[in-house]
Amino acid sequence: MGKPFTKEQLDLLYGSVDDLVFFMRQEGETFIYEYVNPACKAVFKKDLTGTSVDDSMPAELAEDIKGSYLTAMESGKPYTYQDYNLFSENHAANETKVTPIFAVGIWYILAITKNVTKQKKVEEGYLFYQSLIRDSLDPMITLTSDFFIFGMNETYAKTFDIPKEQWIGKHYSKLPYVDDYTFQNIKEELKNFKAGVSPQHTVISRKKNDGETAFFSVNYSPVYEGKMIRAFHIVLRELNNASELIEELKKTENVLESYKAALNYAALVGMWHPDGKIVYMNDNFKNLTGFERKELIGSNIKEIGKAFMTDEEFSEITETVLSGKIWRGELKSLTKSGGHFWVDTTIVPLTRYNGKVYQLLSIMFDITDRKELERKLHFMAYHDGLTKLPNRLMIVKEFMEMKRRADETGEWIAILYMDGDGFKNVNDKYGHDVGDEFIYRFGQTIQSSLRKQDMVARIGGDEFLVALAGLAPEDAVNQIDRIIDRIKKELQTGWEIEGIHFSPTATIGVSIYPEHASDLETLVNQADLALYNAKRRGRNLVFYYQKTKGKF
Repeated sequence: MGKPFTKEQLDLLYGSVDDLVFFMRQEGETFIYEYVNPACKAVFKKDLTGTSVDDSMPAELAEDIKGSYLTAMESGKPYTYQDYNLFSENHAANETKVTPIFAVGIWYILAITKNVTKQKKVEEGYLFYQSLIRDSLDPMITLTSDFFIFGMNETYAKTFDIPKEQWIGKHYSKLPYVDDYTFQNIKEELKNFKAGVSPQHTVISRKKNDGETAFFSVNYSPVYEGKMIRAFHIVLRELNNASELIEELKKTENVLESYKAALNYAALVGMWHPDGKIVYMNDNFKNLTGFERKELIGSNIKEIGKAFMTDEEFSEITETVLSGKIWRGELKSLTKSGGHFWVDTTIVPLTRYNGKVYQLLSIMFDITDRKELERKLHFMAYHDGLTKLPNRLMIVKEFMEMKRRADETGEWIAILYMDGDGFKNVNDKYGHDVGDEFIYRFGQTIQSSLRKQDMVARIGGDEFLVALAGLAPEDAVNQIDRIIDRIKKELQTGWEIEGIHFSPTATIGVSIYPEHASDLETLVNQADLALYNAKRRGRNLVFYYQKTKGKF
C-alpha cells in the first residue's frame, strides 16, 4: 500500500494556509520530506521535497527537531514543541504540532508549524504590566469604559483606605471620595479619548488614609480593543519633586502603551477568579459563541461549562496557573446554539504583591477553520474516498484495540475477505457513474448488516475486509455464519440505481484470531487464500481457512 496521503490531498488542505506544513517519512536516523506546502517553500526559499531534515538546517537544530519527532513516535500521540528563532531572521516565536502516523511498517510525520509571536507578546505584555502594577509605588486604578472598577493596585487601596476586594466590579462613582465634580472630570477625559483628543495632565487634591490632604498629578491612559476604548488606567503620583514627577510620568506612559499594544493583538479576552466566577469578557465572545457579555459576567465558567471548557480542562488549567505558570493549549467548546468552535488559548495568572493568584486572564484566537482542515485530513487518511467507509489503515489501527479486548475476555475475532462477484460487468455495461454508486451501495449494505462492535473497510476495487469482534470460541463458526447469511440476504434484496435493480453476490474467505494467526497481516493473507480457493470453485461461496495445507 502507498503513502497515507497524496500530494493532491495535502495541497487541497494546506496549499493556501500560512502555517508551515511538512509531511515526512522516517529513513534510518533521519526524516525525508515527502511534501512541503507553499508557505514552507517561501520561508526556506527552496523546495525541500526529497531532501532530509539534516540537509535542510544546521546539525544542532536538526538533532533537536528529530528528537521531537521521536518523542511523538514513542508515545504514538501528537506532540507539541516550541522554538523561538526557527525559520526566521526576525526571531519569531513558533509552535510545532507533530502527528505520528504508522503505515505499512513505516513511520510518517505530519508537522504543522504556526507563528505564535502574537500570543507570546500578549503573555509578556500582561506579565510585564502585572509586575508594573504590583511593584509600583504610585496608586493605580483601572476602569472599564462604563466606569466600573476593573482593577487597582495595593498602593491605591492603602493610600486611600479602599478595601480592594470589596470594590472590584463596583461603579467608580460610588467610591466615598468621588463627588459629582470628580466623576464629571473622568467622563470628560473619556470623551476626549473617543474624540481623539490627547488628555491633559491634571492635578487633584485628595485626602489620604492618614487624614492629610495631598496633591496628585493624574495620568489617564486608554486601553483599546481594535478601535474601541474598552478601559482606561488612572495613575496618581503625589507631587513632591516636579522634575522627577515629569520623568516618571513619561516612563509610566511608555510602559502602558507597550501593554496596550500587546492587548490589541488579542481576538478574545476574558478574566475570571480561581473559583470560576467570570469578571470580564470582551464583545468578541458574542461573535464566536453567541453569548452576550451580560450573560457571562458574574456567571461561573464551570456552570457555563461546555461553552468554554470541560471540568477536566478547568481543573488542569487551574492547577497550572495557581502554581504561577502560564497555560497554553487548544480548547474545543460549544456555542450557545450547540455548535462548536476551537480556540488557541493562553491563560495568564494575575498575582497580588504577595504572589497569590487572584484572577486568571485568558487570550483566545479562533482556530476553528484550521481544526476543520485537520479533521478532514484525518478522515481522508483513514477512509475510502468513494464509499466513505474505513480503509486498510483504519482497520489495521482498530484491530489492535479489538485484539486487546479479545485477549482480556478470551473471545475470538473473525476476518472476512469479501470479493464482489462480476462487479466489472457493472462498469462495462452501465458506465462508471453507475459503477461507483453500485460500490457505494454495496459497502453500505455490508455495514448495515453488521453489529455495533464489528467494522468493514474497503481495501480496493470490489474488495472489502470485515472484522467481527466478540465471538464466543465455542460458537464462533455459528456466529460468523449467521452474520454472513444476514449480509447475503441484504445483498439479495438489493437496490435500484437509475431504474436498474441490482442483487449482487460476493465470495468470502474467512480466518479467525487466535485460532489461525495472531497478527492482522497474516490473518488477511489467510482469508485471501481461502477466498482464492473459493473462487476456483464458483461464486457466492464461503470458505474458511484451515491450518492444514490444501484443506478448506
